[in-house]
Amino acid sequence: TVFFGDSLTEMCDLDQFYPELDNKYNCGICGITSDMLLHFIDEGVIKYRPKQVVIMVGTNDLGDTTQSSPRDIALNIKEMCEIIHNNLPECRIFVCSMIPCLEKYHGYKMLKKGIRSNDMLKIVYKEIKNVIRYDYVSMINVYPTLCNKKGEPIENIYIDGLHINEQGYILLSNKIKESIL
Repeated sequence: TVFFGDSLTEMCDLDQFYPELDNKYNCGICGITSDMLLHFIDEGVIKYRPKQVVIMVGTNDLGDTTQSSPRDIALNIKEMCEIIHNNLPECRIFVCSMIPCLEKYHGYKMLKKGIRSNDMLKIVYKEIKNVIRYDYVSMINVYPTLCNKKGEPIENIYIDGLHINEQGYILLSNKIKESIL
C-alpha cells in the first residue's frame, strides 16, 4: 500500500497507525500541491507496484502559493488516478477528502492570504466526486471523522490548526482502514 499526498501523509507514522499492513510506503511530501504531485507519481507510486494506493492532497492548493480552483485540484487528482490505473490496472485506488482546518489559525480570513476555508475544502471534495467517476476509484470522506456533532473541527486533535496530532491520526487512520482493509 502506498500513501501518496502532502504533509498530512508524510507526518503519519504508518507502522503505528497501520500495523495491519505488511508492505506500506509513505510517499507524502510536505508542502506539495496536487499539480506538483503529478510530477512525482512515477517515483511515489508506480515504482512500488502497489496493490492499493491512498491519495490525500489538495489542502496546499488552497494556500497562499498556488490558489488552485476546486476544479483544477479535482482534475489533477483524476489524472493521478488515470496514470496509476493505466500503469497498474489491478491497483485499488482510494481518494480521501481533505481534513478540516481550524480556520482561526489557517483560514484565509485569519492569514489574509490564500483561499483555504472549510467550506472550500468541502467544495473541492464535491468536485472530486463529480469528475472522478471510475469504478476503479473509491472515495473516502474523512472530513466528518475529525468533526464534532455540530460539524466543527475537533480542536484538541490539531497541532497547529492544519496538522493533526496522534489522536487525530487515530481517527483518520481508523476511517481509512474501514475502506482499505
